[in-house]
Amino acid sequence: MTRRESGDEVLGWLARRRVEDVLMPGYVDRTLHEGRPFFNPWNTALYLATDREYVRIADRGASGVLHLSRTASFDGARNDVEAFIDREAGEEFMPASLESRFLADGRDAHTLSGARYVHGAHSRPEEGTVDCLELAFDGHGCLFVSPEWDGLLIGAHGSYEHWTGHLHAEDMGSRKEVRWTPPAADEE
Repeated sequence: MTRRESGDEVLGWLARRRVEDVLMPGYVDRTLHEGRPFFNPWNTALYLATDREYVRIADRGASGVLHLSRTASFDGARNDVEAFIDREAGEEFMPASLESRFLADGRDAHTLSGARYVHGAHSRPEEGTVDCLELAFDGHGCLFVSPEWDGLLIGAHGSYEHWTGHLHAEDMGSRKEVRWTPPAADEE
């Protein structure tokens, strides 16, 4: 078995890449709404597409913690969704791009400029798991992710403060907040 990368190792790798898109797996559902198809998100994982690979942010198995990992392809997302959907009813795998919501500023690619995360009793940053994560891109774009009972909660600016100051304020004393910045080029 290979060693899991730490959260900081995944963030360090991501900071050296060009982030091109934020992808949410899902499927086209043609079984409801009198045949009018709609997109149904499969919100247990989110993928950051880079110029090389993907970073996967997932709450695998509804564990209540996020797992950060690198993956070479989007095939795992496709396999997860296709194991569930009803192809005979016309359902089909389809990823949705969320780039315009979290990264849009007219550029084709973005650089991770910092991150904040919280970890507690059930998360292990040294094994790539955290309670919630906020990523900042080029000092302006922002993506927040936390695992909730019904899938990933995804937000933008202010979501981290809402999570730590309101949704989980009562148990922040038993958790640790970490501010991560990319290492300087000469430190790598």
